[in-house]
Amino acid sequence: MINYQLILTIEEVTVLTADLLAAILILRVYLKNKRRSALYLSLVWFFDLLLVIGYNIGNPYLASILLAGVAALLFCGIVNLILEENGGLDISKVLIFSVVAPALIGYIVLVEYTIGGANIPPGFVSLLGSHGIAAFLFLMAGLLTSEIEGIYGREITLLKGALILFGLHLLPIPLIYLYPSQLYPIIGYGISAVLIIAMTFLTIKLTSSGEFLRLKTMEIHEVEIESGVKILNQEEYKKIKEKLKNVPVLAFVRTLNNIPESWTHYFVTTATKESDVEAISPMNLERMTELSYKYLKAMEEAGSRGIILIDCLEYLIMYNEFTSVIKFLNKLKDFVVSHKGTLILVAEKDAFEDQQWALLTRLLEEAKE
Repeated sequence: MINYQLILTIEEVTVLTADLLAAILILRVYLKNKRRSALYLSLVWFFDLLLVIGYNIGNPYLASILLAGVAALLFCGIVNLILEENGGLDISKVLIFSVVAPALIGYIVLVEYTIGGANIPPGFVSLLGSHGIAAFLFLMAGLLTSEIEGIYGREITLLKGALILFGLHLLPIPLIYLYPSQLYPIIGYGISAVLIIAMTFLTIKLTSSGEFLRLKTMEIHEVEIESGVKILNQEEYKKIKEKLKNVPVLAFVRTLNNIPESWTHYFVTTATKESDVEAISPMNLERMTELSYKYLKAMEEAGSRGIILIDCLEYLIMYNEFTSVIKFLNKLKDFVVSHKGTLILVAEKDAFEDQQWALLTRLLEEAKE
């Protein structure tokens, strides 16, 4: 004979353990680098732990409040993560929020119509509403993670799928409460347990990744250097490299010789998969822009000025239209000026056409205005 209660207990203990572990580990990340998204994600799993307890003691009102809290914290965590990474949200993506109210009402009406004249136990309406709003918040959080898939890659793609699946699986759960049985809770809670374990694992992995931790924990060394844009030749670059050897510079380079240990550097190459170091494609200007924005913001919050160095201009022009590179540099210039940082471009005049060099030097002049 199947011991249903034992199976439920094992599922609950597994989820509680995963929740507690995730809450502690992600909180440690927050205490280390003070990223607000980490604090929200840590609270998500702490409140989920309380939610499991709320379900276990059979209090539908407490469970409804806690579930809404978990969903709200998760949504805030994902939105803050996106804002920390690229500084904004596409307004067309934000407009999807307007579907929440009609979708929630449609869900409640559909369930009420389906159950017809069934006896509704106390707390069912609360559970129905909380599961509906939580489902839509999880779905929207999952869809919004597409904004940062270029930064976190496979981990965020998997988290996106888990969030969407978890949101969808929340919708029929109130019916389990309405029609109690031994089998349905095991199936429902089993699915919940698998998805929660997946989400806790992925959020721990995400917040522990180099992309998430990078630049927030660097030791700051002040250095006297003008803000704005500087164009240096190779000889001048060698001199300033020595001056900046203890400074947390963000560098995009083509040569890996004598890169200071304090620098966060990316090797710009088309062979990104074969590279043994942090590499980025010369065609991925958007990724360079995101990294630069994140770096400048982190340095400003740490009480210092960011310094971005690009030692691969000619290489970027080989793989992109010159106008695209100028637009990229103009955006970086705007970021640097607004955050009172410095953008250093290593370039030899002889490697550029006269018109191209004029545009580059104009960039320098505009940054000084």
